[in-house]
Amino acid sequence: MEKTARVGLIVYLYYNRDARKITKLGDCHYHSKRLRYLVLYVDLDEVDEIISYLKGQRFVKKVLISEFNQIDQDFVGSLHRNEESQV
Repeated sequence: MEKTARVGLIVYLYYNRDARKITKLGDCHYHSKRLRYLVLYVDLDEVDEIISYLKGQRFVKKVLISEFNQIDQDFVGSLHRNEESQV
């Protein structure tokens, strides 16, 4: 089984009832009913098409790409690096 590259999209909605329409585009990881947004995971090669589709919909307020891939995830020795930079 191969691991596919995926990216998270944060989709802000005007109404929660429209969340069902978006779940067919990818995997819905989280839906905040109070703040009216959902986190949708889609394949990396389909991101541009899905973002352009979502921005064209009337029920979508805003679409953001998750910044999770830009976070440095090399945690080994990170405490030692921080101590050296503070001295």
